[in-house]
Amino acid sequence: MTMGGLNPHSGRLNVFLSHRYNSPAENQYFWQLLTSVEGVSFRVDEALSFTSPVRLERMVRDADGFVGIYPLPGGPREAHSLSSLRHASRYFRLELGMAVRARKHAVVFHDQRLIPALRAPLDVRLVAYDAQELDAGAHSSLPARVRHAYQGFLDDVHAALPSDARPTYQSRSTGLIVSPQNQASVTSALSEMLHEYAWEPMVLPWPPRLNLDLITWLRKCDWAVIDLDDPASRLVAAFTHGQFVPTLALTSTAGSQASQDHLDVPDEKTLYGDVETGHRKAVVRWSNPEHLLGSVESHLKVIGEQPRYIGDTDQAVDYFGSAAKRSERVFLSYAAEDGETAAEFSRLLNARFQDVFDYRSHGTIKVGEQWMDTLLTGLARSAIGVLLLSKSYVASKYCMLEARELYRAAVEGRAALVPVCLERMELPDFLQGTQYRALYHQSPQAIVEELRLQTQ
Repeated sequence: MTMGGLNPHSGRLNVFLSHRYNSPAENQYFWQLLTSVEGVSFRVDEALSFTSPVRLERMVRDADGFVGIYPLPGGPREAHSLSSLRHASRYFRLELGMAVRARKHAVVFHDQRLIPALRAPLDVRLVAYDAQELDAGAHSSLPARVRHAYQGFLDDVHAALPSDARPTYQSRSTGLIVSPQNQASVTSALSEMLHEYAWEPMVLPWPPRLNLDLITWLRKCDWAVIDLDDPASRLVAAFTHGQFVPTLALTSTAGSQASQDHLDVPDEKTLYGDVETGHRKAVVRWSNPEHLLGSVESHLKVIGEQPRYIGDTDQAVDYFGSAAKRSERVFLSYAAEDGETAAEFSRLLNARFQDVFDYRSHGTIKVGEQWMDTLLTGLARSAIGVLLLSKSYVASKYCMLEARELYRAAVEGRAALVPVCLERMELPDFLQGTQYRALYHQSPQAIVEELRLQTQ
C-alpha cells in the first residue's frame, strides 16, 4: 500500500479517535499529518454528558482501530508531577485500556512528559514527542515519525480486516444477569425499560456458569446489565470485562452503608482498576426500584447517543474548534425572579461550554413540546448542574425539583453539582454539607472560570 492510497481490498476505515478536547491546535496538527497518509473516518465521543463506559466500549468495539492524540495542558516546557500527569491522562488511560481489552490495533501520539503515567502493551504503537516540536516546522523529525507509525498502524488494520470479513454489529440484545435477591423487584421493570429504548432484553439463567452456553448467549448480546450483589454474578462481570462485553453494573445500597462508597468495595477495585473515572464511577448504586430505574434510564439515554463523525478537513476544523469549549452539558437552574443574574451566568457559561440548558433561552424548549418532559430530559443528560440559589428559588417547587434531581445525579456520580448562593441564606436540607459558591464573595466571571478549570 502506498502513501495516501487506499488498500483496494478494504474500504474506508472507521477509527476511534481519543484526544484532549481543549487542544484544538495539536489535534489539527496531527489530523493534517494523518490524513496525508490515508483518509479514514474518525468517530469521537463528544462527552456531552456523563462518561458512560458502555457507550465508549461499544464505540471502541465497533471501530476498526484506535488512534490517540495525547497532549498536555500548559506550556511545552512546564514540569508536571506524577499525580498531575495521571489526572491529566485519566480519560486517555480509560479509553486506551478499552482498546487494549478489545484487542484493537492502536497508535498513540503523546507528549513525552506523559511517559511516567502511560503504560501500554508492546503491540500498541506509542510515539512520544517533545511539545516544542509542534512549532518547529521543517526542522522537526516529528512529521516523518508520525507518518511512519501511522502507516504501520494502517497496514496492520487493513491486514486484519479483509473486505469479506469486516465486523458489523447489528444485535439489539441486552443480557440481564440479576441475582436471586433482586430478581423479583427489578428484572421485569428493567426489561420493560430496555424495551422502551428499543433494546431486546435477554434474561440469562441463574446461577450463571462460565461454560459454552453462557459464552454463546453473551456473544449474542450487544451489551449486558449485571447485578454485582452476588459472588457468582461478580465473576461473570469479571469475565465480561475481560472479554470486552460492554457491561452496566448494578449494586444495591439498601441496608449497607459501606457499599454506598465505591472506594470501600475491594471487588470493584480488582475488577475495574484505579482509574479515577469510568467504570467504578458508573456503577449504578440503587436503594429502591424507582431509584434504580431512574438511574438506568439516564444511562440508556447516553448509551443511545450517536458518536460524532469526522470524515473530511472541514468537519475536523469545525469539530476541533468547537471542542475547545468544554463539551460537558450544563444545566442552569434558577428562579424566574433571578432572571437578570441568570442571564449573565448563561452568557458566561455559553462562552465556555458548548451546550448549556437554560429554559428561557430561545429554542431550548420548542413550540409544541411538553416542557416538563424536555426539562427532565435536560436534567438527565447534563453533566454539570449550576444552581442559582435564592429565597425565590427555594420557594419554587419546580426549582426544587431540578435541584433534587441534580443532587441525586451528583450523589450517583453522573453529574457535578455547583450551588451558587445569590444572597445570604440557609441551604435546603439536602444540600447541607455541599460545597457552594457565593455571589457576595465571587463574581459570576470568577465562578464560571473556576468551574471551567475544574472540569479540564
